[in-house]
Amino acid sequence: MKKKTLTIAIALVLVVALAVGATYALLTAKTDAVNNTFIAGKLTNDKDALTLKEHDVKQNADGSYVLDKTADAKEGNKVEYGAIVPGTTIEKDPTVTVKGLTGAAYLYIVVDDTVDKAELNHTVDSDKWTALKTDGTKTLYVYAVNGGIVDENTTSPLSLNVLTNNQLTAADKLTQGKDMGHIIVNAYLVQAAGSASAAAAWDANGGFGTGITATVAP
Repeated sequence: MKKKTLTIAIALVLVVALAVGATYALLTAKTDAVNNTFIAGKLTNDKDALTLKEHDVKQNADGSYVLDKTADAKEGNKVEYGAIVPGTTIEKDPTVTVKGLTGAAYLYIVVDDTVDKAELNHTVDSDKWTALKTDGTKTLYVYAVNGGIVDENTTSPLSLNVLTNNQLTAADKLTQGKDMGHIIVNAYLVQAAGSASAAAAWDANGGFGTGITATVAP
C-alpha cells in the first residue's frame, strides 16, 4: 500500500515540475516591440519641380511677333498679341519643366484652345505630347515618352515645349479688329504608382476638375 502511494506522489511531483518549467519558458521568451510609423509621401522636395513658363513677346516693324528673351511672362499672366498682321509669324513658347522628383509621375498638359487654326495655324508638338481626351475646348495631353511617365531618376531638368516650333502662323486674310480667341495651358504631375495608365491616374485625381495646376495664358 505504501509503495503505491509513493508512486502516485512522485507522479504528481513530476506533473507540477513540468507545468512550472513550461510557464517559466513562456514568460522569458520575449521579443522587443516593433514600432511602425507611416508618413504620406510626396513627389518632390523641390518647390520648383514643376514649372510652366514662357517669354514675353515684342512686335517687329514688319508685324511679326518674336520672343523677348529678356522677360518672362509670369504664371497666370497674359501675353498680349494685340495687332496681328496677316501672313506673319507669331512666336509663343510655353515650356513645361520637371526636375527633382522623388517618385515616378505622369506628366500632363491641358490646352484650352479657342483659336481658329484656319486663321492662326498652330499645333501641339506631337513629339512631346499625346492627346488623351477632350472636354469642350480643352484637350488633355500626356508626355509622349515612356507611357507618359517622368522617372524619379531624371536628374537633369526635363524641358518640353508645348507648341510645334514655338509658333503660330497668321493666314493671308484676317478680319480687322477681330478677337481671335485664346490659348491657355495648364501643367500637371500625378503619381504613377497605383494607376495602370495615364488616363486612369488622371481620372483618379479628379479629371478636368483637378485643382493642381500651373497655368500660362496668352
